Amino acid sequence: MNSDTFELGVLQFGRLPQMPVKSSDVLECRVCEDVFTLQGDKVPRLLYCGHTICHSCLIRLNEQSSSILCPFDRQITPIGRSGVWGLKKNFALLELLERLQPPTNNTDADMNFTAYFRPDLMERDEQLHVPCDESANHIAVLYCTVCCTNLCSYCSEQTHNTRTLIKHRRVPLSEKPQERPRCSVHQSHLAEFTCLEESCSQPSPLFMCFVCKDYGTHKNHKHALVEVEAENIRSKIKNAGPLMGNLLQELNDAILRLDQSLTRLGDTDANGVVDEESVPSTGRLALTRVQLYFQHLREALQVQETAALSTIDTHIRERIGSIKGLQEVLGSSLAQVGLICLQCEQILRQDDFRVISAGAKINEVLDVIEKQKQTFAELSPEQLQPDVSIPITFTKDNRVHIGPKMEIRVVTLGLDGAGKTSVLFKLKQNEFITTIPTLGFNVETVDYKNMKFTIWDVGGQPKLRPLWKHYYLNTQAVIFVIDSSNPEKLLESANELTKLMTEKELKDAALLILANKQDIHGCATIENITELFALHRLCCGRSWHIQACDAPSGAGLYEGLDWLARQLVASGVHDLNE
Repeated sequence: MNSDTFELGVLQFGRLPQMPVKSSDVLECRVCEDVFTLQGDKVPRLLYCGHTICHSCLIRLNEQSSSILCPFDRQITPIGRSGVWGLKKNFALLELLERLQPPTNNTDADMNFTAYFRPDLMERDEQLHVPCDESANHIAVLYCTVCCTNLCSYCSEQTHNTRTLIKHRRVPLSEKPQERPRCSVHQSHLAEFTCLEESCSQPSPLFMCFVCKDYGTHKNHKHALVEVEAENIRSKIKNAGPLMGNLLQELNDAILRLDQSLTRLGDTDANGVVDEESVPSTGRLALTRVQLYFQHLREALQVQETAALSTIDTHIRERIGSIKGLQEVLGSSLAQVGLICLQCEQILRQDDFRVISAGAKINEVLDVIEKQKQTFAELSPEQLQPDVSIPITFTKDNRVHIGPKMEIRVVTLGLDGAGKTSVLFKLKQNEFITTIPTLGFNVETVDYKNMKFTIWDVGGQPKLRPLWKHYYLNTQAVIFVIDSSNPEKLLESANELTKLMTEKELKDAALLILANKQDIHGCATIENITELFALHRLCCGRSWHIQACDAPSGAGLYEGLDWLARQLVASGVHDLNE
């Protein structure tokens, strides 16, 4: 190596100023002019400004506030508690010194490195995804504690293959020594404490030195050593380990159960493939039930449609037959009257003797005309000009009713003294009538809007209650009247209503509960009766409604009839002429 090449290498790697070289194999400190050595007091150390001075010269420099001044450019180089020993060596310069010395056996150093070269640790450290400081495309697995660099296995072998660098201690990246940060206020001091005050720990923990802790703004704050606080957090994590393990096990078990539920629900295996040979899943069974239900519903609707069409067709034929019959009668009368008119004209043309001879016949003919006129006069305007519209009303059970008013059969039941008969006559005559207990039944027809209610009022005395079942046939609605002012009979009324709900003939009947005598102070409210009778459970699956009412004033009665009309009529009146 010539002199020019040697100086260029020193300036490139060690950032040294040019210095005189006595021989091709000598490198000297520019302060003491002693030759650098690989170890000891003459080892070259690198300052922050880039100049290299031997260790012994640095010891003789005066320290100023944990820092030293470069003897060449007076630049400041901070030093820690370890003093000059903490400064980095000029490894580039040491490599040049090694190359100038004769080679030695590096077997011990290689063995020292291979002690940390464990494949299992390398695979684990690769998962940290820390880039190599020599090449950003490589993943670091080692850390050089002397150079403070992250290295991959390839770069470690390439850069630390000299006699000096190969002695550097390299550890797995996961065992990298912790770096202590410096205090943000006093850069020359290490951050040894953390402030525990909530205002200081949000949004991130605050680290400080002993000066900030004892004399700064955090003097009276709660604090802890970084190591102690970190250990407390580690203890929390370790204590939470069993809890997290149990939680993971529970979550795993839950996922397995959900997977089993999915398999049962959807006929699929773990890969989502449908198994046609397995037992039908609940989802497939539910779909089958829905299909069967609507299939039966379509069949029932088809039967009901056929019956409704047949009813309408029969009605149309009857109307047409009636009109045609009247038309034939009127046509016959027209022909008869026309013939008589012709005969009368012929008689008028004859002589007096013939007219007198036909007098008796003329009287008979005039009597026939009078009878025909009387018969025609008896015909109503509706018969002579019939309304061809066909008012149609559908019930909730898809039955068809023809006519302007729909007839509904209603049975009114309840205990004696509940006010059933008073309610009936208030609806019928719009007046309150005090009646004696009903012995048998009363039946009245009540016209309300487009409905015609045939109401059967059956006595509610104990000896008459077994006879109620004889009035259930073809009943479309039940009105159950309750005396809400008599708390002693409420439980008895609940028992009788429970028996009614078990009758098969009333399973499709709408139930209207009238809480009568709401004008009396202290009567049971609708909420109390609903809870006492357990109506939501008792009447589950059927149309029911409870209505507060007062028979003397009629309050609430017509609201109950409105509810019945909505339950019994499907969608109002449908006129074919519309």
